[in-house]
Amino acid sequence: MTTEAIISVPEYLNWTTRVTAKGSNRKNTGWVLTLQTALPGSEYETKIYPRDPAILIYPDVDGAPAAVKHSKTDPDGNTTNWESNVVEVGDVVAVQLHRDTFKENKLDGTPNDRNWAAAYFWELMSIVPSNGQVDTVAQQAPRTPPPAGTPAAPAGTPPAFQVEGVVKGHCENIIAQLAIAKLLPNVMSEDGGIDYDAFRQARDEYFHKVSNVPIEPLVSEESEEDEEE
Repeated sequence: MTTEAIISVPEYLNWTTRVTAKGSNRKNTGWVLTLQTALPGSEYETKIYPRDPAILIYPDVDGAPAAVKHSKTDPDGNTTNWESNVVEVGDVVAVQLHRDTFKENKLDGTPNDRNWAAAYFWELMSIVPSNGQVDTVAQQAPRTPPPAGTPAAPAGTPPAFQVEGVVKGHCENIIAQLAIAKLLPNVMSEDGGIDYDAFRQARDEYFHKVSNVPIEPLVSEESEEDEEE
């Protein structure tokens, strides 16, 4: 009898990949980023729907905006070269993705399999320029049971650079702005300087309680009326 291998879907994926497309979604309410690397078990490029458009701006380098070289060839054969700190098509990047919402059904209406990475939406946690070699496909090996007596590794342990790049910088910028506006008095020390321990604590709390909380759809007025009835 043949049994289907159980596939382990990781909580985080870390790739060196290439941006192959960038544009707005069908409703023009957000961005769609297409990455060359396929999800484990998939043959297709990966589409990502960034929640925060600010993540498509590369993090500063030594306090200055990143200067990434871009190039585009027009249909008439002319090539345009420029530099910017914005993610563009053709960029080779290092990204971190976090496993997000499960898609209950496939496009054809059949139920999805929770053991496959392509059955989930993936959230873009970080994206930075890279000189590495592009991962064309992410391998996903069958999950085999550990030897008897082997202690289980903590599940869902994120890689070390979970909040690196623009996500970390975004949180620090928000805390700095709140401190300047005197909305976080504990961040300022008695001598007028910065209490960096309090600053880091505020930054971490902002990430876990605000920035990293999934965005929920707004309740429509009709739904609110139904609930009142």
